[in-house]
Amino acid sequence: MVVELPKPQFFEVAGREIHIGGPRPQVRESEKLVRYTSSICPECYRILPAILVERDGAIYIRKVCPEHGEYEDLYWGDSELFRKAMRFEVKGRGIYPPHTNLKTPCPFSCGICEAHWNTTALANLVVTNRCNMDCWYCFFYAEKMGYVYEPSLEEIDKMIDLMLKEKPAHGNAVQITGGEPLLRDDIVEIVKLLRRKGVTHIQLNTEGVAFLERPWLMKELREA
Repeated sequence: MVVELPKPQFFEVAGREIHIGGPRPQVRESEKLVRYTSSICPECYRILPAILVERDGAIYIRKVCPEHGEYEDLYWGDSELFRKAMRFEVKGRGIYPPHTNLKTPCPFSCGICEAHWNTTALANLVVTNRCNMDCWYCFFYAEKMGYVYEPSLEEIDKMIDLMLKEKPAHGNAVQITGGEPLLRDDIVEIVKLLRRKGVTHIQLNTEGVAFLERPWLMKELREA
């Protein structure tokens, strides 16, 4: 007789054990359940069941970590606006070909895998996970991840090629993000590369400190 062993409830990322699961949060008397979802603990990054609830005209997300307790955050400040936005929610058929395999659960296996439903509308291009800030809620910067992620220009070129080859429809808008993308010395060259590839809409997700240190950089990026 073959005995099936229980699946391990953790996986490793950069040598760190990330655990899965926890108690499902309770809906309180003054609240209305909106939907079930999942989230992570901001302390240990455990993947947790979570709920969205409506209370006092706003939407909140709640999760409970077995080790660090309950967390609740404002998810959407206006519940009516949330419902209006959700009317545009569409589950598509995904894209072909997937960019990565689902080796670990979201958000630790970044990339467009077979679990993605929709085609790319705005591509998030992570150019570094280095950052000059220390935001408590961020799980992606290098100190917390345990390693530096910083693709070369050649690798970025291939990423954009993948986006432009997506079927049934490819994206043509890119948000450069991180970490803090302005920590890269070649950030202007990255913008120029995107322009050469034919990307027509480019966003830069930054906290802007580098613009105070290098005010000319804003002009160079605008003209790239």
